[in-house]
Amino acid sequence: MITRHWLVRGMLALLALVVPAAAAAQQAAPDTALANRPLATRQQLEELSRRNGPLAAQARVRLKEGDFRPGDLIRIAVQAESTLTDTFTVSRDRALELPSPIVGKLALTGVLRSELEPKVVEFIGRFVQNAQVHAWPLVRISIQGEVARAGVYGIAPDAVIGDALMAAGGATASADLRKVKIERDGKTVYQGKDVDRALQERRTIDDAALKDGDRIVVARRGGTTTENLRFVYLITGVAGGIYGLTRIF
Repeated sequence: MITRHWLVRGMLALLALVVPAAAAAQQAAPDTALANRPLATRQQLEELSRRNGPLAAQARVRLKEGDFRPGDLIRIAVQAESTLTDTFTVSRDRALELPSPIVGKLALTGVLRSELEPKVVEFIGRFVQNAQVHAWPLVRISIQGEVARAGVYGIAPDAVIGDALMAAGGATASADLRKVKIERDGKTVYQGKDVDRALQERRTIDDAALKDGDRIVVARRGGTTTENLRFVYLITGVAGGIYGLTRIF
C-alpha cells in the first residue's frame, strides 16, 4: 500500500462530464493511437484485433493479458471507509489485495483499465454494504525540467494533461513554457505548439495515448514573461483537478 499526498477537487461533480468526453474521443482515435490508449475498451480492441499487422497483435495481447502488471498503482476512494481510500499496488500475481474488511484478492489478469472500476465496485460490494466506490488505474508519468517538484507521478488516464503539470507544482521562474515536450523512449512525441494545442483542447492522458514511462519535460529559459503567463493561465484553466495525483518518486 502506498499513502501519498492526494489532490482531489470536485471529484464527484465533474467525473460524469469528463468520462463521456473521453469515451467519445476514443471513437475517433486512429488505430496507431488506439492500440496504446490506456482506456481503450474491450470492444475497440476486439475490432482492432481482427485486422492485420502488429497493431492487431498488440491488441490481442492486451485482450488476453489485460493492462495490469505487478507494481502498477490503483487509486480507490470508498465513501466513509478511510482504510479503503488509498493508493494500492498490484501484487506479483497481478491481483489487488485490500485491507479489512475485504477478504481475498481481486484477480486482474485479463482486465483492461477501462474495466477496472466496475470490477472494484463489485468486489468491495461483497464486503461493504451500499458502498460508494470509485477506482482509477494510475499511469506513471515522469515530469522533469523546470517544474517546482520534478518526479514520477501516478496520474489517472482521464485526467487532462494540465493536471500533470500542476501536480508537479507548476513551472519555475526559469522555465520556457513555449518549449514543453513529451518524450517516449528517448524520442519526442509532442512538443511546442502540439502541447499547446493539447492543452487548449483539454486532451487527457488517454486522449494523447500516453503510457507508463512517458516524460513531460519543461525547458529552461527562452520564453517572454507575457508568453509564459499566457501558458500558465492555459494550464490552470484546463486542469480539471478531479483526479488522484500520486507522487511516486
